Amino acid sequence: MKTREFSGLSPNQEKIMSILEYKKMELISRKELISLIKSHIKIKDVVDLIEKLQAKKRIVSIKRGVYMVVPFSAVSKKWVLDEYKIIDHLLKQDYYIGLYNAFNLHGLTEQIPNKLFVFNTKYSFDKEILHYRFKFFKVKKDKLFGIMKDKYPYSDKERTIIDVLEYPEYLGGLSEVLDRIKEVKYDKTKLIDYAIKYNSIKIIKLVGLLTNSNKLLGLLKQKNALSYYTTIKKSRTKLLEKKWQLRLI
Repeated sequence: MKTREFSGLSPNQEKIMSILEYKKMELISRKELISLIKSHIKIKDVVDLIEKLQAKKRIVSIKRGVYMVVPFSAVSKKWVLDEYKIIDHLLKQDYYIGLYNAFNLHGLTEQIPNKLFVFNTKYSFDKEILHYRFKFFKVKKDKLFGIMKDKYPYSDKERTIIDVLEYPEYLGGLSEVLDRIKEVKYDKTKLIDYAIKYNSIKIIKLVGLLTNSNKLLGLLKQKNALSYYTTIKKSRTKLLEKKWQLRLI
């Protein structure tokens, strides 16, 4: 039975959508879609049909040449596409899911993030696809470390700590982030090693503040980075830390 929401589709449009749903296709390339249309209906302007399906939000572009299929069941709001599949199609490799999502995964917060935070080597932007929200951070390939290998790549606990120290504004500010990190168990040695590998004076000083590491203190002295204060603005706290030469304002 047709739904009222689908009554706006032409017979050809509805036929293609029915085939896509029957085949359980969640994502489809433009090339595959054109081939499918040509093999099932006689139509002169295939591109026009695709554009009309896009206009009616039955297919949604997630990147050039790849569409997400919105099936009939989406009308009842029971349909949800695994948002991680969208990321996998966008990036394929050289990425990991981190920040707020990993912060939640590792038990550092119980709050559920309303978007997916993705570190990768290609994109740096906010993207919204239907009700899905994504935040992409572009990083150099040498900063893709500390990744848990599972069905989808996530930052491990210590790498997550590095990232939330770098981008605390997404988790309530640096003051709150520091307080939460102090309450959880983590591998101190690994965190120190990650801070060195990340190679940021700000991060080295913040991890030094958390761990009181002599190794990091010695490294900062070698870099002559204790001869000046590193100021972090909008930290939502005030702190003047002389040992690590940190000024939080």
